[in-house]
Amino acid sequence: MGETAILTTFGATLFALLNPLGMLPVFMGYTEGLGPGVQRWLALFVALTVLGLILVFLLAGTSIIDFFGITLDSFRLAGGILLLSIGIRIVTAEPGKAAKDLVAMTELGAVAEAKSVYRRIVVPFAMPLLVGPGVIANLILHAGQARAIKSDTLLIGMVLVSVGICALTFVILLAGRLLRRLLGDVGLSIMTRVLGLLVASIGMQFVVTGVTNVIVQSIAPQVLKLH
Repeated sequence: MGETAILTTFGATLFALLNPLGMLPVFMGYTEGLGPGVQRWLALFVALTVLGLILVFLLAGTSIIDFFGITLDSFRLAGGILLLSIGIRIVTAEPGKAAKDLVAMTELGAVAEAKSVYRRIVVPFAMPLLVGPGVIANLILHAGQARAIKSDTLLIGMVLVSVGICALTFVILLAGRLLRRLLGDVGLSIMTRVLGLLVASIGMQFVVTGVTNVIVQSIAPQVLKLH
């Protein structure tokens, strides 16, 4: 698989797993009643937090699994099963109700009020609702793939793609009200399920690749002994 194809798969998987469209009802629930300025700052804070988490796991995730002595194929199998289960859950789940734990309105400025709301929703909204186990597994797997082929260019490309995906997440959260008016609840539900199907398919591909690698690595030594 070429680097362009890997980057395309990485970007599509990351966007599908973050699922900012599916999280729109939750974000809109948290920001209902807040001013436009507060909503903009809050969307920016969430997007920057998501980017920071992604970069940590993308750049250091492989070192973490090496420290614990986990092989990439073992992690690929576990991550694939996890992605498959998450995808199935996204496709079959009932549409989530927006959260109603709202912060009381105050006379604070937009930035200060956004910080107040952010402290209350960063967990669980930024993590684990956006950056969940599936995202972490996906980041570690793709970073390991870049290091396996010793391509710094590919790793830098993944960082740039991550920045772009987080920027898109910011735009989606910022335009939540407009997107909901355009797509409607049914449209958002359909989009969420399409993303879930993509996640399940990629998870199955991880499982197939992991099983294939394990079988090849087990059979190859036996074949060499016969010769």
